[in-house]
Amino acid sequence: MSRRRSPSSAALLQQGARSLSAWAQLTPPIAVLRDAALQSQRMWDAAQQTLPAALAGGVQPGRWHEGIWSLTASSSAVAAKLSQFKPTLLRHLQESGFALRDIRIRVQPRGERQVQAAPLPTQPPSCPDAVKARLRQLQKHAV
Repeated sequence: MSRRRSPSSAALLQQGARSLSAWAQLTPPIAVLRDAALQSQRMWDAAQQTLPAALAGGVQPGRWHEGIWSLTASSSAVAAKLSQFKPTLLRHLQESGFALRDIRIRVQPRGERQVQAAPLPTQPPSCPDAVKARLRQLQKHAV
């Protein structure tokens, strides 16, 4: 019984990338999207040289289209700080050879973490002594 070797995941990824690349060359809309995504990634790589690391951690590169690049901030505070860096960032990217007219900043908070409160210590319900006595009587008669 001969056993066929299954291709490794790296080989499958490489094969998939080749077929996607070939498909993108045949399909102009896909090629445009791929090129825009690559351009956005190149700009992000260049932008990270300008932004403080703490700020860059709260920013995601977004869509690049016709000279306008969108960045997504994880909070309004990050967006406000990023807005302060916008002129410097825009100038740096333009000087690096990117045909960039504007940078748009939008806020999209990361998934809100649900904080679960610690359970409160439970106390047995309090009931009047007369009720407790009656319950004891009923328990004795039930046995």
